Amino acid sequence: MRLLLSILLFSTSAWADSVVSSDYEWRALMIAGDDSINNFDNGRKDLGSLFNEMGLLSSNQIHLSSMRREQIAGVRAATLDNIAEGFADLSVAHNTTRTQRACLAHMTSHGIRNGGFYLSMERRSALTSQDLSTLVNEYCGDQPTVILISACFSGQFITEELKGPNRVIMTAAIHDRPSFGCSPDYENTFWDNCLLSEIPNSETWTELGVRVNSCIERREAELGVRPSLPQVFIGENMVESRILMD
Repeated sequence: MRLLLSILLFSTSAWADSVVSSDYEWRALMIAGDDSINNFDNGRKDLGSLFNEMGLLSSNQIHLSSMRREQIAGVRAATLDNIAEGFADLSVAHNTTRTQRACLAHMTSHGIRNGGFYLSMERRSALTSQDLSTLVNEYCGDQPTVILISACFSGQFITEELKGPNRVIMTAAIHDRPSFGCSPDYENTFWDNCLLSEIPNSETWTELGVRVNSCIERREAELGVRPSLPQVFIGENMVESRILMD
């Protein structure tokens, strides 16, 4: 079956000269934006646990949740202010070692058509594509940066302002379509589930994008739903970059 998904690549010329070097310490910001179902918080925790089990990011994770019980346990609240502070904590400006930092953000919640990433603790506000690009550009800059967004309409975040040669952006849907699995009938959203299942099988972000998109295509075909068309952008310096290892 033809892959109904779009993978956007910057120019891949001179790969050998442009692949990200190995002198980076990865740090992650994990955000669950809604508390109406457990799926989003499950995705946040499960991905963090997977990275721990694989020996990646074991002590370099910042978690934000919309679940009150998680905040009681010491996880920060998923508010706009705390998201901004979380990105600031990823900043190379805070680095006291000679190793440069690299940024990863995983965001899972409902999406708002043309309106951004839903935050249940911000009833009148959402994290917009402009908000995200501003934070990433300010605090991650030119460092290797990976943005993973599990939400309906999340393709709206793949903007010219957020793209860059050292950036990877993966979204659960194209800008004008919903994604699936936001239901108590499932442990995770479909896209988070595919992400969790395919990370151990993938060496590079490019390979992961292909595998996750194929996983989604299979699941949606089984349900007979309109394809969500997950989107992947890979900057030219990240095409051969290994997952959290370069």
